[in-house]
Amino acid sequence: MAQEPDRNSWECTLDSIVITTEEIANGESSILIVRHEEGHGGWQLYDGSDVSNKNPFVLPKVEALKLDPSLKEIIDLPCGLGSYQRK
Repeated sequence: MAQEPDRNSWECTLDSIVITTEEIANGESSILIVRHEEGHGGWQLYDGSDVSNKNPFVLPKVEALKLDPSLKEIIDLPCGLGSYQRK
């Protein structure tokens, strides 16, 4: 029997997106905060600004890596944790 893919893994093709802001997706802001939560869209990328009044922006993981190749260093981040970069 085939092993079910780990849906929380960065490489999981069943969850091929990240949730971010339009500013990050457009390259106007840098990724400073990475959160990894359980479930679909569990990878979240933020710039440190208040996102409470912003609509989430869905971005393919491959596009996120193009915006910030350093994300490769944390693709094994366990669920429930976050990573922060200095400005």
